Amino acid sequence: MTDIVPLGRRIDKMISESLAIEYEDAKSAGMLGYMARSLVQATLPHTDPKQSYFERTNGIVTLSIVGRPSIGIPYGSVPRSLLAWICSEAVLTQSRELELGRSQSEFLGKLGMSNDGHYIGALKKQAHRLFSSMISLTGTTDSELGLENMVIAKRAFLFWNPKKPEERSLWESTLTLTSDFFEDVTKAPVPVDLRVLHHLRQSPLAMDIYTWACYRQFLLKAKGQGMVKIPWVALMAQFGSSYGTKSQEIITDEKALKKKEDQAVRNFRHNFMKRLKEVGIFYPELDDGIEDTPRFLVMKSVKLHIPPQFKKTGLP
Repeated sequence: MTDIVPLGRRIDKMISESLAIEYEDAKSAGMLGYMARSLVQATLPHTDPKQSYFERTNGIVTLSIVGRPSIGIPYGSVPRSLLAWICSEAVLTQSRELELGRSQSEFLGKLGMSNDGHYIGALKKQAHRLFSSMISLTGTTDSELGLENMVIAKRAFLFWNPKKPEERSLWESTLTLTSDFFEDVTKAPVPVDLRVLHHLRQSPLAMDIYTWACYRQFLLKAKGQGMVKIPWVALMAQFGSSYGTKSQEIITDEKALKKKEDQAVRNFRHNFMKRLKEVGIFYPELDDGIEDTPRFLVMKSVKLHIPPQFKKTGLP
């Protein structure tokens, strides 16, 4: 486990937490969670895009998010945690009507977040952004095109006072999922361990890698494949297309442009592997099945982190 020593106490804490998790599986601990497949294949932005449109692709599936200009687009770890809870509750309750609690503190507890200033202010803001956005998924091949538009919330009532998070409202805060999103979440969800997502919350990229790896490993098993080679360029487009490309400098020379693009891929590859090793602390079998080459990430089929929870699970 190289490249992680400088992270010091953070890694030590992760190792301690991973040892605690080993003693009890997610289902027994009541921390079995789910994510929608569509939100695993292409993900939310890691940082604020500061615009009302965002797009990310894995080469086949493209996710785009349209937000209200006055509100913005959800980003970072908070909406990821929120989505994991929403998807998990929808699967476990089989209901579109989700109860969020009578106070913001109560809901922070449901999300496994501490009741402090960092999360109190971010939760309501990011929930507003998430529930106000429209998500589009486009799948393309050489001869086919598929398009699906989704809105997560049909309606939401958030009786939260960020200045008094402990204050209990007379009414329960509720979220009603749209029928389209509910169907997408419940027909073939990706099982995850919510404890792992909680412990990886400092890095949205690490959260994405964990859910993606769980899904990828399931696909390898379902398709009977022993391994898959994924180009770093494709992974960068899927997980973090802005690495090394934020400069406003306009480059017209082809060699200079190629050099910059190659450096961006190297920057992304370095950061991806660093976060993947953090995921490997909680999913050691995955760490053993990864090979890092200059052009590809090679992933071998290993033991699933969470066994399939349903007898029939469809594939995308």
